[in-house]
Amino acid sequence: MATTSPGGFRFEPGSYGGPGTGYVPSLLCQKRVSEMDWRDHFVLANPTAPHADHQSAVAEAESDLAQAFAPKRNGGTDADLAMHLKAKGYMSITGFKIVGRETDAEPEAGGYRR
Repeated sequence: MATTSPGGFRFEPGSYGGPGTGYVPSLLCQKRVSEMDWRDHFVLANPTAPHADHQSAVAEAESDLAQAFAPKRNGGTDADLAMHLKAKGYMSITGFKIVGRETDAEPEAGGYRR
């Protein structure tokens, strides 16, 4: 479930981590680069909320994203959305890796999963 924000950004819930290290709720932000194309922009992850499995981490990320977008739909700002996620414990991942794409040589390696 991707949630789109005005201005050409969308967020996709997922998890970050992998087998043996655990999974944390994560959000991939993509930026619109053309009418039909999106580019991975950044990943936010919440290391304060570890899960033993991918599915429960994704479920928490979905819930957190829905809660963050609720005030925005009622006239809130992008800053309100960002502050909500920050208060939940989300932080930006530098040098993030997307796992499970055709170019990914190690599908079980740690990284962002959809």
